[in-house]
Amino acid sequence: MRLNKIVCVVFYLNFALFCYAGINKQREILEQFKQIAQKEYESNRDMEAAIFLLDSLISATSFTESEFISVVNRTGEVFHQQGNLIPVIELFSATVNYYKQYNSLANDQVKSLISLLIPLGAAYEELGMWNRAADFYREAIALAEERHLENIKALIYNNIGAIHYNHGELDKAEEYFQKAIVINEESGNKIELFNNYNNLGGVYVMRRIYDKALDCALLAIQQLNREQNANLYYFMQTNIAHLHLLKKDMNLAFSYLNNSRNNQENLGFNNDLVQTYLMLSKASEEIGQKDSARLYMEKAVAQARRINNKYIESHILSEAAHFYKRNGQIEKAYPALQKATEINDSILLEDNRQKISNMERMYIAEKKNRENEMEIKNITLQKLASDRQRIIFVTIAIFLIVAVLYLINYSKTKERERKKEELLLLQQKELHRKEQELQKQKEQELSSTIELKNRELTSFTLSLTKNSEFITDLIDNLKRLSLEVKEKQAKESIRMIINKLSIRNSTDNWEEFSYYFEKVHPSFYQNLEKQYSGLTVKEKRLCALLHLGLSSKEIAAITFKEVRSVESARNRLRKRLGVGQEQNLTEFIQNIR
Repeated sequence: MRLNKIVCVVFYLNFALFCYAGINKQREILEQFKQIAQKEYESNRDMEAAIFLLDSLISATSFTESEFISVVNRTGEVFHQQGNLIPVIELFSATVNYYKQYNSLANDQVKSLISLLIPLGAAYEELGMWNRAADFYREAIALAEERHLENIKALIYNNIGAIHYNHGELDKAEEYFQKAIVINEESGNKIELFNNYNNLGGVYVMRRIYDKALDCALLAIQQLNREQNANLYYFMQTNIAHLHLLKKDMNLAFSYLNNSRNNQENLGFNNDLVQTYLMLSKASEEIGQKDSARLYMEKAVAQARRINNKYIESHILSEAAHFYKRNGQIEKAYPALQKATEINDSILLEDNRQKISNMERMYIAEKKNRENEMEIKNITLQKLASDRQRIIFVTIAIFLIVAVLYLINYSKTKERERKKEELLLLQQKELHRKEQELQKQKEQELSSTIELKNRELTSFTLSLTKNSEFITDLIDNLKRLSLEVKEKQAKESIRMIINKLSIRNSTDNWEEFSYYFEKVHPSFYQNLEKQYSGLTVKEKRLCALLHLGLSSKEIAAITFKEVRSVESARNRLRKRLGVGQEQNLTEFIQNIR
């Protein structure tokens, strides 16, 4: 949820302030702000202008309260724009204490004090110190209710609702957002209504009540002027498209997204384009348009890199990694995830440094604030020194303990992650090794089985050869016996036996051979026919015998041909297969798979 709270550092500061004593204290505060500004200085026109205003007022003989507040307002606004929240806290804490020294304040002065308490609470809220932020908001709401300042009450209600939202207290958040809406509806404050409805929509999104969330989003966008609030207007169109996407209203989702994309591209809203491209990628993927989904995801990644925002780039790269993984593009998913992890690590490191820096600055700011409050309340110097020393020691001890515990926990977490990664890598290597061993074992077993079958088939073939030779010899003996036998009936019986043996010797053996050969080499004939179609039965039979590694002499014995005839058949087969004379025909046929 995007909480666009108009509470940053722009205040309702139409002060009619004191025109008497206090100018020295004001000048002291301005001197303090100048030192902070010079220390936090970044080369830009806004900071240069703020320092110029501080110098002008400090060097002036006198100045009005409105001039003083105007400079405070401008300086705080510049710090907040640069993301320097600690100087904002220091700045407004000192100014709040300045106003609290007076026993009674006029309405305009109360408004000024409230306008300082609100950004002070907002700064603590952005630092995650929600309890401290709530204290300032409660103080501001009490003053607003006392003076019946309804518009300011609505602003504070919105901020308190945001705190409850961040705590996950959705019922409380809804209650405060509704209170703010009632007040702003009456006053017609459209920008604040936009914030209220947008925030309330976020509550319904968390509850997965998408119809109500969509109603709130539509009410929010109606509060915006398309020309004056173009960036918010088209960003809200992207949000509305997301809600339609959650509801599976794809046509409406694409309509909003395409309109938002076109205008954001034309107007140069580069940061918002990243989210729009991402939503277009998700919507395209949802309807199965993978090419469009990939194109928009690549645009989102490229745009995220161009705007040079680590948080956005890390988020988009993570989304891209998941997208590529879902679509089976692991070669793209891994680099994207790796880069996202690297950026997250650098962000974490920078955040840790910033937290330590903020802790130190917060300590200094709180210390100064306590000193000012003690001075206002006129506490004795001895009590002030004693309390300050005790608080300092406790605070330092807490900060050191927290820092040490955090570093220890961070170190242990990193070590656990490293060990998990090493263990996972070892397990993957071991699994790969076992898979290779198993594959090798299977291949060896298969090779051994084939070799055994080949030996059996060769033995069977040689056995056929012996049987053929035996039958041939038996036929020859029977023929000689027929010549010697005189009886006609006996001769006819011998002739019939010779015919049966000849038929048996020429057909049955080959059918049995083919049966067993195909058992051992089931795909040989199929692959042979696929690669060399048109071979005759005899040529295929010769290929099978050569595949078994039989010599021409052995083939001649099986086929009852002369060796010279077998050699001629081999030469003809060599030509049919396109095998050169320098290549071994038997090896060539054995390589047919």
